[in-house]
Amino acid sequence: MLYFGRFIKRYKRFFVDVEYENNIITCHNPNTGSMRNLLVKGAPVCFSRSNNTKRKLQYTLEGIYLDNQWIQTNTIKTNRIVYNALKKGEIVEFTNITKLVREYSIGNNRIDFYLESNSQKILIEVKSVSLFDREYAMFPDAKTERGLKHLIVLKNSIDLGYIPYLLYLIQSNRGKFRCAEEFDKRYCEIYKELVPKFIKPLFYQNVFDPYNNTNSLHRLDILK
Repeated sequence: MLYFGRFIKRYKRFFVDVEYENNIITCHNPNTGSMRNLLVKGAPVCFSRSNNTKRKLQYTLEGIYLDNQWIQTNTIKTNRIVYNALKKGEIVEFTNITKLVREYSIGNNRIDFYLESNSQKILIEVKSVSLFDREYAMFPDAKTERGLKHLIVLKNSIDLGYIPYLLYLIQSNRGKFRCAEEFDKRYCEIYKELVPKFIKPLFYQNVFDPYNNTNSLHRLDILK
């Protein structure tokens, strides 16, 4: 069950104040990104409540309503959503999955998923995309050394016999995607060198329904 209120402010990165039933409550914010386009004072939000009495913050921010759509902001759930979609066959590029491993180690690095399908060894790194303007969904929303490292690891994995994929889970309803050079020029330079020449990109929209607390994924035909 999710609860609904209105956004007031974010501070110390992991704290968000929400107005709920004429009171101010503080939610844990799991999203480590800048969330630069999402933090609109007064915007509707949804949040969950934990039964764990040892938690410092009882509530967790789950989503924000902007531009007539719910944006799921809890990035801790991103890989769980993709994992469930893979299990249910919603990621249509992968059929006949015979092995599926989360947090797969490759050298000293970890990639979100390793799977075997049709005798192929596949790596998938997932990125949640919540930045958008009137036309485009965009990634990243801040400088990302970790994201850059993942690009290099995926490229190098080809020599080890893997087929690397980069799956962008788009939280908005935008039908176009671009790499946000204004926030990380180096990441976008490497992205354009490697994608799609070496790393196969996938774009899926995450449709978040907070009233039923459900997710469904829809493939987007984007290549940019």
